[in-house]
Amino acid sequence: MEKSAVKIEDAVSIQERLKQVFDALGLTIYQIAKELGENPSKFYNILNGRAKPSYDTIMSLLACYPQINADFLLRGLSPVLNDPETNAVLLPTDEELIDVPFVPIKFYASFVETYTDGFGLKELESYRVRSSVAKGHKSAVVIEIAGNSMSPQLVHGAKILAVQVDQGDWEYQSGGVYAVMYRDYFVVKRIKDNELITRKYLTLHSDNPNGGSVTVALQDIRGLWKVVGIVEAPVE
Repeated sequence: MEKSAVKIEDAVSIQERLKQVFDALGLTIYQIAKELGENPSKFYNILNGRAKPSYDTIMSLLACYPQINADFLLRGLSPVLNDPETNAVLLPTDEELIDVPFVPIKFYASFVETYTDGFGLKELESYRVRSSVAKGHKSAVVIEIAGNSMSPQLVHGAKILAVQVDQGDWEYQSGGVYAVMYRDYFVVKRIKDNELITRKYLTLHSDNPNGGSVTVALQDIRGLWKVVGIVEAPVE
């Protein structure tokens, strides 16, 4: 919506404009004062005509509530609030779906146990993803995230698309998030320190500071998958 070029009557004071702004926001004087770190009595005095808002007060309001139309507050030009910005796009629902092998949390132990015993991806249940997400990746799997060690990017229950890395390329992997199978463990971590060539180990890091890190010897690594995208993530 375009801003009106018609000025509100000159008799409309800054106090009256502030009242209209507060009403449009649906907030009380107390709520606004608390948000700005001000004493509520300051705004009561302003709205009752006993004081006028300072430049700093007006700028603080505009910074704290960007939906306020500055032209209205300063010059009386409508509307009171700016139109909300669009931050979502509807995606077509008729996009082709493909089935990708799926490793749910409940299957972690079985996946690790049978992986080196002639395990085949066909033995996994499948998960449907949009073809644009899979992007033609070969040897890709969908993996369900367990725990919150990789939050906030990957939270418990999120599903990610990961592509298997050939063993000859393990030593070159760094700077990304990977699903790593080592000994009897299957984890999703970030590789920052890859010293497979020099010291024969990887250090796997959690994005969550409380998740810590773990050092894994080359001889213990059984499989490596690079995470290339998020298929589904719960809202928190």
